[in-house]
Amino acid sequence: MRNYIIKDSTIAILKQEKKTIIYNVENFVVFNKSIKKILDENCMLHGSNLNGRIKSVQKILNVKYRVPILISEKENIILLPMNSMRDKECLYIVANKIIDYTENEDYLEIKCINNQIFKTKISKYSFEKMIINMMKLNNYLKWENFVN
Repeated sequence: MRNYIIKDSTIAILKQEKKTIIYNVENFVVFNKSIKKILDENCMLHGSNLNGRIKSVQKILNVKYRVPILISEKENIILLPMNSMRDKECLYIVANKIIDYTENEDYLEIKCINNQIFKTKISKYSFEKMIINMMKLNNYLKWENFVN
């Protein structure tokens, strides 16, 4: 089973049943590996595991739900969860790849840098709260590095 390294060209990661689809700027790749396994492997490449990353961000931001996942501080790769990993389908979007979003009656449309559009049932309010949390995390990391 091959590994996938989340990098600057990664836009989103989508779990559909037992497959994981990774969207890049130019294409997408399908893996027969769980989204949790892919995220955990990538967190380990940067010095922690997925559970450790989630717990540390929960503590830094004082949040419990929809916690941004810091994959790489150096490359500024932060994933925003659109729903629970336990759901049949779940979507993570790389925060710095989002260029716009629009609320419709039944879903939120999120537009990314390559004009790829993802539809999700998350509310505009929840999405904007995640964006604010991601910005807080970025500021924390920036100042933590500056001070130390």
